[in-house]
Order: sequence, then C-alpha cells, then structure tokens
Amino acid sequence: MLSNRSLHHTLHRIRRSLLAFLLGMGLLLSSCSKNQPADSGVFQVGMLTNGPLNDSGYNHAHQQGAQMLESESNGKVKVTPVANVPETADSQRAMEQLLASGSKLMIATSFGYQDSTVAVAARHPDARFLQAWGFKYGPNVGSFSSRMYESWYLMGILAGRMTKSNKLGIVAAFPIPPMKWQMDAYVLGARSVNPKVTATVAYINHWFDPVLSAQATDALVDAGHDVVCGVLDNSVGVAQAAERRGVWLIGHNTDLSSFAPTRCLSGTRWIWGRLYSTEVNAMLANTWRGGTDASGGLKEGFVGITNFLPAVPRTVQDEVERVRNLIISGERSVYAGPIRDNTGAVRVPAGQTLTHPQIMAIDWQVEGLK
Repeated sequence: MLSNRSLHHTLHRIRRSLLAFLLGMGLLLSSCSKNQPADSGVFQVGMLTNGPLNDSGYNHAHQQGAQMLESESNGKVKVTPVANVPETADSQRAMEQLLASGSKLMIATSFGYQDSTVAVAARHPDARFLQAWGFKYGPNVGSFSSRMYESWYLMGILAGRMTKSNKLGIVAAFPIPPMKWQMDAYVLGARSVNPKVTATVAYINHWFDPVLSAQATDALVDAGHDVVCGVLDNSVGVAQAAERRGVWLIGHNTDLSSFAPTRCLSGTRWIWGRLYSTEVNAMLANTWRGGTDASGGLKEGFVGITNFLPAVPRTVQDEVERVRNLIISGERSVYAGPIRDNTGAVRVPAGQTLTHPQIMAIDWQVEGLK
C-alpha cells in the first residue's frame, strides 16, 4: 500500500502528465474560445500560476488581483488564468495557447517561468510580458515585484509586542533570497520595539505542504515559540496548527483569519490588482515600455495588512498604523542601517539604506534570526 507521501507524489505526477496532454491538445483554454473575437475591443490578458487558484495563499492572491483588474477596467480587460502550470516547457505551451486565443499580455506569476517568458516573448514581439521577480528583460518584457518587506516589518512590530516568550517561530519554504528578505524585515520590525526577541526558522523545502508546515509549527511551539508565521506559498497548515495549539499567528499572502479565527493577529497581503491596473493602463495608453521592474509597496497600495484581531490592544494597533504612515511618507525605511547579520557582521552601515534591488538579492539573515 502506498504511504500518504508516496500517494501525494504519484497523484502530483499524474496531474502534471495530464496537464501537459491537455495543453498539447489545446483543450485547457475553453474560456478563451474562438467565439470570442480577438479584436472585440477588450484587452485580453493571460495569467499562469504554478499552483491552484483556491490555495488561500500566493496563487489565490494573484486570482484576487486578476479580479480587481477586471473590475476596475469597467469591462475593458479580460483575464484568463491558467492554474497548476509546471515551471517546465509546459509553461511555454500554455503561453502559446493563450496568445493564440487573443491574449495581448502574459502575466507569469512565478519566478520559475522566467526562461519560458523570455523565449516566448522573442517569438511574439507584438505581445507584452510581465514576469514575477524577473531580471531578464526585453523590449516587450518587464518584471514586477512588491515591497512586501514593508508589510512584514509592520507584522514584526505586532509580533514583538504580543509575544510573551520573546521567541518567534517561522516556517519557510527554502533558504533563498525571496524568503530571507521577508524574514529579515519581520525580525527587524520585532526587534525595533522589543530587542529581546529572537526568531527561529524551520525550512520545509516545499512551497506548499500543509502536513510538513503543520509539523514544523508544532515543533516550534514545543520549543517555546508563542508567535508563528509561514513564509510559504500557502500557510494554511501553519494557521491551523496555531489555532489548535493556542499560539498567536501572523498570516501571509491573503487573509488567514478563517483558518485561525481566535489566533490570527493580522497578516501581510499582496494587492496585485493595483499593480496590474497600473501596468495595463500604461499599456492601453501606449506609454508602457519593457526592460523595467514594476514595484511598489504600502504607498502605492501594492501590499497591505489584514484586519487586526480584536485581542490586539488599541495601543499596539495605533503603533503599527503610525509606523505604516512613516513608511508611506518616507520617514522610515525597513532596511536603514546600522544592520548586523546573525554572525555580528555589519551588513548595512549607519547612514546607508538598501535599495529595492539590493533587498531582493539579500542572502543573509539579520541579528536575532537563527
């Protein structure tokens, strides 16, 4: 008999094989049928995600962004999302199918699509491409990112005020820069109000595995961490474990309060629709140019935080809001020196502030994070 883990991987391989077949047969995009003329006056957008749209995490945030883009366009924009597309040659086939169905813009929401994005863009110079977290550009290829570290800094302040043990637990996917700059900002925020705080990260080496994330959360709670969070595509397992174990939760990606109704203090949230609308409006006005990175944070409304749990004291809510306004005004920067790493080395000297591209390349952990 197959174990749960073996069965999970077997079903995953079957799903990927079936997806590749459907893409090759051109059956996946029924919502973009030939009955809908490409020149109908509606700007067609194709979107690829590497996971399910209902994951209550990173991919669902992009679905919400697509819905916001459509809503704010007053019928001028139509988005066709294609979910569960592997970061392989299958992604090129999916892009080609979307373009053949009339899409004028391709949004690749995962970094792993970058090589496919660049290859397909070279074959379709009249189409436009937005690659998440990308660094390979072309005249019709731009990248996009968000200053999520600003939201994480605010959540660090919240966690630093709410912890009793001064121990924060983090469940993360992989030890790579996109995880590290988020965790670093979180710890910087926490230690800005509570220098006694330390944080421990448990890597599960998986973007989405509710079983592993719940097990990692339990281990952190057993070790005395009384505020937990997940830096994952999907943190539902972390949320459910926090609710079950009675520790505080900081959510991520989307609102996780439904999974931890008595323990979710607040959380970070992507607001991709604002970014998408900004870029598409520039395209419709013929002012968009490739070769640049579209990024923004709290000021632009590209990231935010979810509602506070009523258990959060008003004084703490006000403090988070005050710092949020300081970040928006430019009076507070998350990565302003002096900042030391967890070996004691100075990474950002006093008087210096890291730029957004420098933050995106962070491959070290701040003091207090182990």
